[in-house]
Amino acid sequence: MNESVRIVARDESGIVTAKVVIPHPSESGARKDESGNIVAAHFIKTGTVTLNGAPLLDIQLGPAVSKDPFLQFRFKGVKGDILKVLFLDSKNVQFAAETRVL
Repeated sequence: MNESVRIVARDESGIVTAKVVIPHPSESGARKDESGNIVAAHFIKTGTVTLNGAPLLDIQLGPAVSKDPFLQFRFKGVKGDILKVLFLDSKNVQFAAETRVL
């Protein structure tokens, strides 16, 4: 499991804003390298977000998502809640992180 995902979540009067950055090459399979060879597709496919262990979001991504994708979302929550994210790429590599809402 890759632990390099960066996540921060801040409460503002009961509404939490979460920001997530996933370090990933995100290749679509359409780009060619310097030698003219097609670079194999390698991208984030799915993601799940839980809040205090309960499902919050299911995310479907694909080859059109940029390198090192940045995601931001808002939800009802409070300081101290535990937010966890788990993403799976097209090579079945997991990217995960967790944080406490500030």
